[in-house]
Amino acid sequence: MTPAEVKFLNNIAAELKKQPGFLIREEVFFPLRYDKNRPVTVQDRQIAEEWMPKDSRLGKGDYATSIGTTSQNVRRAITNQYKEEMEKDGVNVALLLNGQQGQRGTWREAYSWLWNYKYLRWLEAHSWEILQSKAKSPANWLQFLTEEEMVAAQRKGLIIPPPPPSVKKVTPTVPANQSLWMVIDLALQNYQLLLLSGSQQKQCLLCPSSAYAPNSIIEKSPILLPQKHSWAAQDENKQNFMFEEAGKEEFLAIALEKPLSLPWLTPHEEEALPEWNAERIKELFDELEQQENWKVFYQSFEVQF
Repeated sequence: MTPAEVKFLNNIAAELKKQPGFLIREEVFFPLRYDKNRPVTVQDRQIAEEWMPKDSRLGKGDYATSIGTTSQNVRRAITNQYKEEMEKDGVNVALLLNGQQGQRGTWREAYSWLWNYKYLRWLEAHSWEILQSKAKSPANWLQFLTEEEMVAAQRKGLIIPPPPPSVKKVTPTVPANQSLWMVIDLALQNYQLLLLSGSQQKQCLLCPSSAYAPNSIIEKSPILLPQKHSWAAQDENKQNFMFEEAGKEEFLAIALEKPLSLPWLTPHEEEALPEWNAERIKELFDELEQQENWKVFYQSFEVQF
């Protein structure tokens, strides 16, 4: 399983411990049975005979005789813990609890719900923190400049100043209700840049996007957003980036040595700012697991009047 999938299963296991009947045997059996990569053709008895005795919390013993009860206890714990969610997703909870072997009421129904519904919601809720935990960010890799600052910087050849000496890191501020340029300084030529914006309201993709960055390849650093042929660059009011509310704005960048060609990463007018939703997050995480050389960067700002 991927690190994100392992973390998800561990979180579910921790929640199931709150349910009566979820004891040490159930605790050992659950991740073995509901492992994303374990073929569904593997029988409960095989798990009880081959893998459960290897867990130091149990040791050697006969776990196969009572494996039906153990499996049912796990299904009951899942159902009791998430009954409302499962019913909203169309799961027949009564059949899940009372079904016989060979019916959809066996563990496969719970397995399918966990990975096809619950995991997607969990991943959407936790993707930002998972990526942020991997971030190794140089100072000033992302900045916002006013029009006046931008003109002055261009006269100097757009050299990004070094960070001021400080004992502790201070969250930089940006002014509200002002037109701002975004400057991204990452020395990763020909890498693909995926830039995410996060606030209390929503999360969305800034790059690539038809709104700000049709070209997601870092051809030369630093790069400016909005890009020349973006919607924002053609705006008659020349607002570029503008924050209208005070508060925290966060940004995550993923730089990939091997660019991805996922359909939603191709900018188009119908979706000026691509939505950061569960299906796309899962698709991206699956792709990242296939690559070795990708990097994450994080920066936050306080918007002030």
